[in-house]
This record gives sequence, structure tokens and C-alpha cells, in this order.
Amino acid sequence: MAWNPNGAGRLMLTFDPAGLTTTQRDGDACVVCHKKWPRPRVRVGLLPDNAPVHACEDCAEALLPVPEGKVPLPRRSRAATS
Repeated sequence: MAWNPNGAGRLMLTFDPAGLTTTQRDGDACVVCHKKWPRPRVRVGLLPDNAPVHACEDCAEALLPVPEGKVPLPRRSRAATS
């Protein structure tokens, strides 16, 4: 399964292997949350040696860039509105 956020082209992030565990580098655990089961299937990026990096579906969705023009508004605290 390829990670294709908007149907145009693939967006591939490059991950630093120094911050990943062996299971994450081998594609046996999610690169974000470390979940091993079910095995992460969404390819979200590459290591510098072009080895694929995978994430679970929830984390892959969280890695999607914010669409241009749809930047979320900053949250206001209740103390500031009182």
C-alpha cells in the first residue's frame, strides 16, 4: 500500500535511523507509535539507504501534511476569553 495523500504523487519522508528501533527500521513496527500488531502496512517514507519505513493507518494519516489554505486556527484558552 503506497501513501498517497492527495492522489497526485507520492510524498515520501526521510527518517533518521538513529531515532528508530531495530523493529521500526525493519518495517516490523510503526515508525510513529511502535505498534507491532497488526503489522504496519502503510509505506510513509524511506531511510537514507532507501529502505522503506512503515506506519499503521492511524499514524500514517497523522503524518499527512495540512492542505494548503486549511491551516487550523489557534486554540484560545478559557482564561483569555473570561
